[in-house]
Amino acid sequence: MVKLEDEEELLEDDFDEEPQEEKPVPQYSYDYKSRRILVWVEEEENRQVVEETLAFLLPLATIRMVTSQEKAFETSENEEWDTYVVDLTEINVSTSEFVKDANNNQEVAIIALDYAHLGKNNENSEIYYDSIRKLFDLKAPGKDSETQE
Repeated sequence: MVKLEDEEELLEDDFDEEPQEEKPVPQYSYDYKSRRILVWVEEEENRQVVEETLAFLLPLATIRMVTSQEKAFETSENEEWDTYVVDLTEINVSTSEFVKDANNNQEVAIIALDYAHLGKNNENSEIYYDSIRKLFDLKAPGKDSETQE
């Protein structure tokens, strides 16, 4: 014969345990104050949205905007940068000497973004922005510094 008391005791033991609380997912705190980013934006209609978007994505980073290949060369020679950002769909950018030199420079990461899609309001903007931010979390091939967390 089966003892019901034992079963009840087993059931009671299961309910006596306190439910385990799920730990909240931590909100990431991005700090890019050590980053120095040179951004070449050829097309005037894209400049403001590119600057605003990158400032939003990369808090505390030093971001310098230039408007021509000549200014990009001058600024890159006069100051030290860890990342160059360009839009390869802009006229003459993909075939420019600046992009060729940057691509061959192991000390600097080059990131190509489609400026026309930055700042667009859509339902997936957080996912889109997070993937862009992750590009900046990677270290340049020739750098010894750790990746950003």
